[in-house]
Amino acid sequence: MGFWKDLFSRAKNKIASPEEETELEAQYLVGAEDVNLADEYERSRYIESLLQQVSDASRQVDEASSEYKTVNSYLRDIEELEFIRGEDRKQLVEHAKSIVHLSLDKERYQERKNRMSDDDFERMQRLEDDTDEGALRLKEAEEYQQLVRADLKRLEGEKQACLFRRQEAETHMNNLRGMTQIALIAIAACVLILLAMQFGFEMNAQIGFMLTAGAGAIVLTALYMSYLDASKEKVRASRSLNKVILLQNRVKIRYVNNTNLLEYLYMKFGISSAAELERLREKYGEEKEEREKIRENMHQLTFSQEEMVSILRKYKLFDPLIWLHQARAIYDPKEMVEVRHALILRRQKIRQQLDFNSQNASAAQEQIRSIVAEYPQYAKEILQMVSDFEVGRDHGA
Repeated sequence: MGFWKDLFSRAKNKIASPEEETELEAQYLVGAEDVNLADEYERSRYIESLLQQVSDASRQVDEASSEYKTVNSYLRDIEELEFIRGEDRKQLVEHAKSIVHLSLDKERYQERKNRMSDDDFERMQRLEDDTDEGALRLKEAEEYQQLVRADLKRLEGEKQACLFRRQEAETHMNNLRGMTQIALIAIAACVLILLAMQFGFEMNAQIGFMLTAGAGAIVLTALYMSYLDASKEKVRASRSLNKVILLQNRVKIRYVNNTNLLEYLYMKFGISSAAELERLREKYGEEKEEREKIRENMHQLTFSQEEMVSILRKYKLFDPLIWLHQARAIYDPKEMVEVRHALILRRQKIRQQLDFNSQNASAAQEQIRSIVAEYPQYAKEILQMVSDFEVGRDHGA
């Protein structure tokens, strides 16, 4: 209909409904008032359009007829199914129920939201023998990692404490050196004053010298002893610091080795923690069981499908395979009614198409005959066009 509508519907500025299109086409096919048949070009195009209309309608009739036969065959299959009795009927129902239930199980599995991805499943399947030991090693390594971090933190605290002690000792020693210099200056000043008093003023400064010497000895001795204690404290702090640094280095080596082990295990299992591996193991166990169940179901589904088709073929059905997709109708009368109703509606629609295209073909043929009768001077030309068109169509077919 495309060429016909394109040629003779140019004046339409709105979209017509299917009913309006049918009416317009039918009206146009009845007459040729809008065509100047005396003009060779217009006449030729008009006849060609009528011939094309006949060809298109015929092709549509052929296709619809084939579909009509198919639908009728399906309806006869339904009637044939209703006459199946005995053991065949019993087995047919059992296999149909099995197909429906197993197909539903398969759909539920495919639609399950928490399904394990194929990549995760295949990775866990590949490493299944290593997951138990890997999970244990990961848990131990992560626990050890926490202990090592705690040790490193504690050792760092001890290191800072040793550094602080050594710094304090050094500061104290520097202070003591300053205090000693001050004490020496003070003693020297006292001695100078006493010498001036004794020789300049001829005073008896013997007691002063004795007191200065005694006080100086006491102060310098105290400063010296304190300096020795500070020096010893610095040595002890330095030794403790060295021990802490050596221990810290050993712990750091353990930390690096353990970190490398963790990174390797994380990379091997494609995870970021032992807890994640545990979740994957648990999910893998459930997924493995579910997939095994689905695999068994698929075997059973295939068996039921083959058995059902085998039974249906015994009764020479037109298309036994189609019942694999509507197995419920075999044991559910309501479902069978729906299938039959849908087929009847399809058949009615095809019948409408057959009638419509048959009428269009007849109308176009009648229009050609009418033109030949009304314009006998063009009859030979028109009949030649019809003959050429038929020959071309046969060669194209």
